[in-house]
Amino acid sequence: MSNRRAHPWLTGLAMALALAAWAQRSAPSAAETRLPPCAPALSVTDVQPRFRFERDCGIDLHRLERVAAEATRTAHRARLPGSQRVAFAKAANSMFEAMPEQTFETVASITLAFVAQSAQTDEADFVALAHAWTERYALLRWRERVLRTDDPLEPRVDAAIAALDFDTAAKLVAAELAEPGAPDDLIAARSFDAGIVEWLRLSPKRALVFVRVAHVLRPEDLAVTELYGDLLFEARLFEQAQPVYESLALRYQVLAHGKPERWRPRFAAALAKLGRLYAALSLPSDAEMADLRALGIYWGLAREQPGRFGPTVADLLGSLGALYRDADQPSDAIDAYREALKLERALVRHDERGYTADLATTLNDLGVLYASAHRVDEARGAYVEALEIQRSLVRQNALAYESALARTLNNAGNLYSDAGELAQAEQAYDEALAIRRKLARESPARAAPDVARTLTNLGVLYRRQGRPSQAEHAYREALRTLASFEVGAPVAVGAERARTLNNLGVLLSKTGRLQEAEGVFRRAAALYETLTKKQPALYRSDYVRVLGNLAKLYDQTGRKREAKAISKAMEKLQRDAPTSS
Repeated sequence: MSNRRAHPWLTGLAMALALAAWAQRSAPSAAETRLPPCAPALSVTDVQPRFRFERDCGIDLHRLERVAAEATRTAHRARLPGSQRVAFAKAANSMFEAMPEQTFETVASITLAFVAQSAQTDEADFVALAHAWTERYALLRWRERVLRTDDPLEPRVDAAIAALDFDTAAKLVAAELAEPGAPDDLIAARSFDAGIVEWLRLSPKRALVFVRVAHVLRPEDLAVTELYGDLLFEARLFEQAQPVYESLALRYQVLAHGKPERWRPRFAAALAKLGRLYAALSLPSDAEMADLRALGIYWGLAREQPGRFGPTVADLLGSLGALYRDADQPSDAIDAYREALKLERALVRHDERGYTADLATTLNDLGVLYASAHRVDEARGAYVEALEIQRSLVRQNALAYESALARTLNNAGNLYSDAGELAQAEQAYDEALAIRRKLARESPARAAPDVARTLTNLGVLYRRQGRPSQAEHAYREALRTLASFEVGAPVAVGAERARTLNNLGVLLSKTGRLQEAEGVFRRAAALYETLTKKQPALYRSDYVRVLGNLAKLYDQTGRKREAKAISKAMEKLQRDAPTSS
């Protein structure tokens, strides 16, 4: 797979968009200067030990305090770390802004339900969930106005939805569906509405059942098809989502050919969804093609409306960069990330608050790629700029940005260590470790792999500095840190444990403790064997590396037959590896 055909899209793209955005920037219109309705707002910096409202919009203080107290109790029960508390506050504020006509407490109760649902996932994206919720609620309200019948239950359904009383709305729609003799089109419409209501109640499995019925009865309905594909994707039913998204993209393509102004954005969005789906299905060539086609359309749209479509172009470039990175195409990945970086710099000039954190993330990702390509000076420059931005963000809101700062510090430490700048590496690792230990006190299960990763990096550094006892201590502390959490997160914790065991084995081998080293290498090999069966592309090279260390040890101890058997296993693994085209 290669993106040589992508380069005409990428060359100068971000700069052209930035110039277009700047040229089209004019004095705000009357509509733009009109003040929006006041919406109450939680503080996004003062979230511990309790939430508080920093803007009340005239709402009674006792009402605000009740909501803030309930949010605090809910977050405590869900054991939300500080970063997730900040994300919840941002999500709640976006809901308050999007739904000013609804009762304040009712909207607040919905946002609190987001937190309860987060217990089912490792890292819920509250802001994305709030955005999807308001979009799907708007779709339901639009359908109420457009799709009318003489059913006497309809006004009651409408009233319940307007009041955000989705329990009542669900019962009423179920009663409508139970009416005998309804035609298929009406059953499809009611099933679709029932599906949206269930999703708004945060019951995605029930929502999928209803929308599936609607899709079977009305497969030509674009709104039904799109929501059905989205729900399948959200449920991680990727194989089922594939034909749905593919048919949707084809139909939007036909419509866009006839009426491009109306349908081009929908066609591009469908292609972007396909790209994300193909990536989830481990179909990188298909994902690349879908992303490139979407990028081509969004490029044209962004030249016309940079404020609306420029951020989407940046996101797609980031997706392409990640795709090329994972396909071991560092040069192509660097090209994509550099274009995303140019565009994000332009976006920061227009909205510093909205895009600065994304800019720092892209700089960090680019630094990793530069380092892997041995472009040390460029990697150093990317990390230095990212760290400067992230330190500034941490001063404004430590809970929201400390994790990203620790990640960049850890990566910068790797760069300095590989470049032989060991004192700078140790300083970066120490700072990253201090932050990650602090985050682990708030959320042990989430932060344990990160703490262990930095400890293992420090162990490698100590070994290179001739400090074997400190290296062993770091490795063993990393293993203890991971031990309690492997059952809950077997892949993430298992991979970090295998990496640490391999490094500990190298240390033991170099210090003459060969019998201990053998046991450690064998444990690491067993973990990597399991991981490689699940995700061969990701873990095969690590598995081969551990086997190589084990074969070397057998050779050193005169166990030639065992060394030869291990070497054959390594050769087979390397033969089985797919070659990139």
